[in-house]
Amino acid sequence: MAFTASSAQRALGERLTQLRKDSGWTHRDVRRETGIPSANLSRMENAKGPVNTGELRRLLEAYGQDESEITRLLELARDGVTDAWWERWSRFLHQSFVEFLAYENDAREAWAVQTMFVPGLLQTEDYIRALHAVGHVRDRRRNDVDLQVRLRRQRRLTEPDPLVLHALMAESVLHWQIGGNSVLAGQFRHLIELNQRDHIHIRIIPFSKPIDIYPIDYMIPAIGDPVAFPETQWGTPMNDDPIDTEDTRYHIERYEDVALSEEETSQLLEQRIRELEK
Repeated sequence: MAFTASSAQRALGERLTQLRKDSGWTHRDVRRETGIPSANLSRMENAKGPVNTGELRRLLEAYGQDESEITRLLELARDGVTDAWWERWSRFLHQSFVEFLAYENDAREAWAVQTMFVPGLLQTEDYIRALHAVGHVRDRRRNDVDLQVRLRRQRRLTEPDPLVLHALMAESVLHWQIGGNSVLAGQFRHLIELNQRDHIHIRIIPFSKPIDIYPIDYMIPAIGDPVAFPETQWGTPMNDDPIDTEDTRYHIERYEDVALSEEETSQLLEQRIRELEK
């Protein structure tokens, strides 16, 4: 299986690269001074594989780090051991989505903006199955994989230290005929129930507040800087450029300024359920 680094391991790799550069050493210098093979050092710096903590300690001592910093970075290495649950299905997934799942798995807080569909973390099984009938036809096996991956992702909302999720949806999401009235009513009841949880914040951007909305996911990792995943027809490419992520944060704040409150959102969802059940 392909190795997928956690945000902790990526942060560790960046720190090790900086320490080596500050020391003025090349990979060859590190090998001569520590005995650590260049390939192993490259994997640590580029977060391309599990970290050998013995080699890591030897490396940090060679860089002249004190015990408190060595302990911190060793803990970072241990935090980098993540449950890459998606790897069993990775051959069916676009590489950009695999990267998305890795970041989502490590994130402490996330924003999901959608204009047509309920965000994946909030979808019911019936709604997911109905989505498979929308657009181009895929084979049954890929649909089964997509279903299992979406349902597995949702565990992030029920873990002891759950993901804090902010979902911002255009009101149009409530009107697309995904699966028919019964499926939609069930989905909206699910959203109302989720909106009562302290770590889930669902808000609708109403028709009465027209604003340019672009589907995007924005995540704050437990360790490291924010990242953005804009949705395109080619996938969800990761963007961690500080200027772009700051711009994404600006747009999200604009959406939040015009969105209904959580209570008003639940009231609108209840209204839509009544309309669907007439």
